[in-house]
Amino acid sequence: MSKRSCRNSLLLSLALCIGAAAPASSLTLEKGKREPVVVTSNRMEADHLGEQVTFSGAVTLKKEDVTLHADTLRVFYDPRSKGVREIRARGNVKVLQEGRVALAEKAVYFSNEEKIILTGDARVIENDNQVGGERITLFIRENRSFVEGGNVLFYQDGKPDDRKPRPLRRPGK
Repeated sequence: MSKRSCRNSLLLSLALCIGAAAPASSLTLEKGKREPVVVTSNRMEADHLGEQVTFSGAVTLKKEDVTLHADTLRVFYDPRSKGVREIRARGNVKVLQEGRVALAEKAVYFSNEEKIILTGDARVIENDNQVGGERITLFIRENRSFVEGGNVLFYQDGKPDDRKPRPLRRPGK
């Protein structure tokens, strides 16, 4: 068997294991569905008896309507439940979901809370509007976000020449 097909077989096997181990609500807005998580990359390495799996090189993770791209991706499993506990993405992180794009240098997904924390030049773009900050928390289940130390570019209706950005008002100020 060639190295490439062996690697693809390993990745396919691991993707199936991740899909089987992932909780039903993992990286999804819809409850009750159990869709597989599919990860592709140039390299995969399992550590600590399968409690951690690291993907590197052109990493893409797909789960229903969410697609994540990164340089490296580390998946942490709960040793008791064997479900996905946390996913850490690093380097050129891009999260695509329903007309929104989130960009950052780092992203951490917490399975139990269904939230993603973006750091390192974090920003979310939707249509012509953009929010950026030191740290952006995306609450997947609630379809809301929280921005810390940042600003918002929000365009009102009008001609493109008339568009003026409106600054973010921080809570309590």
